[in-house]
Amino acid sequence: MLPFIDIPGVHFLYTITSVLLISVLTRLVLYVSQQMMRTAVSTWKVILLSLGTGLSAVLATYSFTLSIDADPAPQATWLFFAINFCVSSISGALILLVVRSPIGNTKHDLLISLLLAALIYLLHMMTPFFLYPDLRDVHLVEVLTAIVMTQSTIFSLFRFVNMYTNGERMKWSKLLLSFGSLMSGIAIVGLGYCIFAAFTSYHSAASHSFHFLIPTVIVLTSNTVLTVIPLLYRNRALLMTHQLYQSLFNDNPNAVLAVKSDGSIQHANKESKFLTGYDEETITKMDAAALFLDKEIFRDYLSIIENGRSHQWDTKLINRSGVQKDVHITGIPTIVKHHIVGYFLVIKDISHMIETAKQVEFLAYHDDLTKLPNRRLMQQQMQDYADKGITFSILLIDYDLFKRINDIFGHSFGDKVLIETASRLEKILDGKGTVNRVGGDEFLLIVPGKPSNRLAQVIVEQFRQPMRLQDYELVLQASIGIASFPEHAEDMDNLYKYADIAMYQTKENGGNNYTVFQPEMAEKQVLRFEIEHELQEAIETQAFDLYFQPKFHSFTRTITGAEVLLRWHHPERGFIPPNVFIPIAEESGLIVAIERSVIERVMACLSKWRKETYECTIPCISINVSVITFLQDDFSSFFRERLNHYNLTGNMLELEITERVVMQNETKINSTLQKLRETGVKISIDDFGTGYSSLNYLDKLQVDILKIDQTFIQHIEYNQSIVATILSLADNLKLHTIAEGVETEAQLRALRGLGCTEVQGYLFSKPLPQSDFESAYILQIPADA
Repeated sequence: MLPFIDIPGVHFLYTITSVLLISVLTRLVLYVSQQMMRTAVSTWKVILLSLGTGLSAVLATYSFTLSIDADPAPQATWLFFAINFCVSSISGALILLVVRSPIGNTKHDLLISLLLAALIYLLHMMTPFFLYPDLRDVHLVEVLTAIVMTQSTIFSLFRFVNMYTNGERMKWSKLLLSFGSLMSGIAIVGLGYCIFAAFTSYHSAASHSFHFLIPTVIVLTSNTVLTVIPLLYRNRALLMTHQLYQSLFNDNPNAVLAVKSDGSIQHANKESKFLTGYDEETITKMDAAALFLDKEIFRDYLSIIENGRSHQWDTKLINRSGVQKDVHITGIPTIVKHHIVGYFLVIKDISHMIETAKQVEFLAYHDDLTKLPNRRLMQQQMQDYADKGITFSILLIDYDLFKRINDIFGHSFGDKVLIETASRLEKILDGKGTVNRVGGDEFLLIVPGKPSNRLAQVIVEQFRQPMRLQDYELVLQASIGIASFPEHAEDMDNLYKYADIAMYQTKENGGNNYTVFQPEMAEKQVLRFEIEHELQEAIETQAFDLYFQPKFHSFTRTITGAEVLLRWHHPERGFIPPNVFIPIAEESGLIVAIERSVIERVMACLSKWRKETYECTIPCISINVSVITFLQDDFSSFFRERLNHYNLTGNMLELEITERVVMQNETKINSTLQKLRETGVKISIDDFGTGYSSLNYLDKLQVDILKIDQTFIQHIEYNQSIVATILSLADNLKLHTIAEGVETEAQLRALRGLGCTEVQGYLFSKPLPQSDFESAYILQIPADA
């Protein structure tokens, strides 16, 4: 007799226990399988769960046997439960191993469910065969029906478990999961009653219907629920997926075309309308290749996609107005059931990117101001000519006095001068070479063929013509250096270096001309490099000698002061004139250290002389200061600190600056001059009249002395009016004057006649070494006498 017939209360309780055990077991399997999908689960946990499955099945079966109104055969009980435990454990392990397979593989699900159904059917069939052999009675129709129901139920159950293991969780998934687990427990226990009824005897036909049909109805109902749940989820998942891909398609910032395998456009998103200019109705009637400039290449790329591979390429799209646009295409094959039925084309407009890239590339190889090729493109072009064996010349041009334009008129005006200069050079070349701006006011011309001195001469003459900008007329002086490939050098760096050497030779020769490189010029450059290196050693060892050239009153012939000069007696090269090493020191920046050393040594001399004689007998010493040293930010503080160190007053010193200093930044110059004059030091302008003197500057700048350059004194008989003008100017500005380079009595008489009271030159004394100067002009009288 079966349960819930004879003793419904007691037997039904055992049935409910079996259902709950199977339900809980199902829920546990779902939880573990989900964890296995997200994180690695150790093998021991899988084994323990499988053994737990076997134990739960034994307990459920035991509850099931308690619901049977018959005593089981005692001799087979332990063997039955052992086999039950093993088969259930294997089933649990199998479920955990295969349940993580992707959703939708029906063939795979069917094969796995067949195996599981066989195991479960075997498990339930053992109950009547092992425990109740006296009730055994096989009913073929019921046996076959039970087999079909077992397969169907296990298939639905496995799909349900597989769906939750692989699928995304929904808001109602916990409730649905619990309900599905309960249905699984009912179905498994119900199958047990159906299979038991198929293999046992009945008292009557009504008993048969009651024992077999009711569990069958329950199993079919549970099976239906387990079948519907995955369908509901699948429909919901399909809807979500459809909406997801619709959003990806329609809201994509790029144009997206769905194209059939024959090349016709099936769908187009809204961005396609803006890119192509065609509305959706028109574009879906077009062939995809018709949108692109090179249709053959487009079809070649599509053949790659038709072979199942994605591909990307750049091409040009022609919109409805005929405008060509640069686009980047990503082609993706559309695969349905392992067959390519078409492809998606994701089209990105890269016109702006390409234009930006072109601008970046242009700026990388061209000067931003003049739009001429820059140094990088210049080097590349020179190397291209050399690689092809083309003879060419380079003309390196530097414009003298350009810095003065920036200082006087400002950098914006200077930029306009550079633009006009570039335009003039391009007109002169007239396409027969290229003009490059290599930095600042330097330009380089690359001219194919043998060197043309005529071209350099034309450039010099053209720039002698005034340049008119903003009501100003300017005349630039071009200093040009010429070097040729392969005559002078086959290496591009050396070729440029030789042109630079030739250009500096032009500057040394007075500028406003051109010079063709000669090998001996390189030797001279090497000499300059060696002298620069030796200058550093001379600074460290104080190898420079101080010479003093006295200044005198033109009427009384008494000493009024002295100018300190540097002399360098090299141990190997002998005497190196100042006009050789001073320019090198200025170019290398070593002049700052040299002149600060001179200031330090002169102050030390003054301190020593003051201790050895009366202070009133010490002449004022003047020191030449270059523009580089004078414009150092800390120069005034350095000068003041050294005065304090030697306990000197500034009125014992005079600083001589050139007119190049005067032409620098007016505000900064005045600030520095004011700080220096606060110490009592006098400021004189050296070589006055030979540079860029301006009455406006002299009126604003706080200087004390003008030194009339020796070029006016040497031929004073011709320059007397100029000297008189300078003296009159100084008198009006309340400035003192001193004449340099006085060598004859005639020159002295002329200066006296013009009212110049202080002179300097070989007529009175040549520059003297420190020891000779001290013995001749510093009285050795103790300070306490």
